[in-house]
Amino acid sequence: MPVDPFDAAFDPFRRGPGPISVDSPYYPTHYLQSVLPVPCHSHNDYWRRTPLYAALGSGCVSIEADVWLFRDQEDELYVGHSVASLSRNATLRNLYVDPLVSILERMNSENEIAGPIPGLRGVFYQDPEQPLTLLIDFKTNGLDLWPYLQAQLAPLRDRGWLTHWNGTDRVTKLVTVVATGNAPFEALTANKTYRDVFFDAPLDDLDDASDPPSALPGTSENSVFDFKYNPSNSHMASAPFLRALSLSKLSYSVPPVFQGPLTPPQTAILRKQIGQARERGLLPRYWGTPRWPRGLRDRVWEVLVEEGVGLLNVDDLRAARKGQWGRPH
Repeated sequence: MPVDPFDAAFDPFRRGPGPISVDSPYYPTHYLQSVLPVPCHSHNDYWRRTPLYAALGSGCVSIEADVWLFRDQEDELYVGHSVASLSRNATLRNLYVDPLVSILERMNSENEIAGPIPGLRGVFYQDPEQPLTLLIDFKTNGLDLWPYLQAQLAPLRDRGWLTHWNGTDRVTKLVTVVATGNAPFEALTANKTYRDVFFDAPLDDLDDASDPPSALPGTSENSVFDFKYNPSNSHMASAPFLRALSLSKLSYSVPPVFQGPLTPPQTAILRKQIGQARERGLLPRYWGTPRWPRGLRDRVWEVLVEEGVGLLNVDDLRAARKGQWGRPH
């Protein structure tokens, strides 16, 4: 995709020596004060020059980092889509964790006139109660990577900013961390009394033999916690768009969606999967939706929004800003 001018506007902050100073008159919050958060997920945002700021500046309430562990490289978690794209200055720490700490400390600092302001405030000035989701895609062995992720989240955890399960309730805070890819579900759920990393459940395969039958429409027979994937251990439910359609158990063949607009049977598949995620208290998300032609992309986005998708997966932030996707009409 061509360079996004909005992304380029933040580039001077990236070029500075060392971490961004929250005392700088050019601190990125000057660009973020009027941003309205929308339920969009900034997919592969590390492709951009300033991944965190471009996503937040576009209003995305969810961001993503693909992370790789190489033990002989100072125990850093490197961020990139493939091994060939990795570099020493692109780590989870310096692209996401440290900037988030700076932003949230700035948001929660005393006002020079009013003094202390009660309550925790998130990354969005216009909606400080809106949590930010940080999706971590495990690219290397999940069990090996797991303790390193836990350690690198300490600056957020120690400040009390991470959404967590306390053994009986889910406590929503400023940042919700979600693990996907090679993330080990058993390791994430091993601690029954505290966990602050949640799972990205398989949206196209949510049915589990241990789950109860679905409650009758209009009843509340089942609790969300009766399901294998529920708010105590999961936050999202995601699937690649085309695979989610082709794995349908319906008797007819599902044609490739790129050939034209979504058909009624395809829409019915999406509706069922989105409903299953909602029934479990999870945010449904599809990735790999068509990017071109734009008319088809926009129509697929429209159907997903109409069907109640929890997060609209966005690769082109300019299109998301221009169309105000995710905002209620």
